[in-house]
Amino acid sequence: MEIPIRSTLITLVVVVLGLCPAHAQAIKSFPLDEQTVYHLKVGTDKVTTLVFPQPITALEGSGITADSKTPAKMLLSYHAGDRFFSVRALVDPATANLNVIINRKVYVIELATDKEPFQSVTFYPADEPPAQSAGQPNAGPSQLFGLLDKAKAYPLLAEQYPEMVSQIDKAEPFTQTLYEGFYVILTKVFRFDAEDALIFQVEFVNETDQPIYYVPQSLAVRVGSGVYWSALSDASGIITAGEKDPKTGKITPGHSDGYFVICGTSHGGRNHLSVQNAFNVLVFRQENS
Repeated sequence: MEIPIRSTLITLVVVVLGLCPAHAQAIKSFPLDEQTVYHLKVGTDKVTTLVFPQPITALEGSGITADSKTPAKMLLSYHAGDRFFSVRALVDPATANLNVIINRKVYVIELATDKEPFQSVTFYPADEPPAQSAGQPNAGPSQLFGLLDKAKAYPLLAEQYPEMVSQIDKAEPFTQTLYEGFYVILTKVFRFDAEDALIFQVEFVNETDQPIYYVPQSLAVRVGSGVYWSALSDASGIITAGEKDPKTGKITPGHSDGYFVICGTSHGGRNHLSVQNAFNVLVFRQENS
């Protein structure tokens, strides 16, 4: 029996509305205050990425390690000079604590496992409102998830309901950003001008016979000298390994897809980016955990 297109779209809307509150619970933002102890929920099957308004000077912790060979209940992924890091619990239950040093100030973070972990935590300066802080989108999580689903359904909407996509700019650049062992193809870019949001559809191509891990919450694009960080991502964090022919040694590349959203600028203003810009997709690797 053929399902009417209108019924399919209604089902899509219902599913999106049902998912948005849960996703909102996974994405948090807090004012950065050295007098506050932050209690954050982490999981064993999902990565939690913490983003700060300035580069991190140093990290000190207990119950957590950056070396998977060192016994600990939580694993940390961090590169010196970055303004973010990611954590994941290796067992459940587990607790750990981290002291994050930024500009000679210490910020205390307590981590504990939970069945509904945070996936993205953004800290903004305590003397600034969230909308004016680094990494804070001009639209809320529910709105961004709505835009993301509209971008995914674009071909169907354009065919059946063209008036719904008349205000969406779209480009298919198919440009590549090269990395060691893999590259990223930017397949589609959508712009929603009212929200000042761009949605990027990308394809990751793994040229090795081993899976490659990256931080999905830290996907970004570079335009000229400017870097624009994702406010939301829909990506697995794993690039599927290629298949190696045992006879010839030739590797057939592995492929994985993903989406991420850029909204506004890191200072809360409009980015005014066009879908025709020359974008380089930034991907931050993490060790196999």
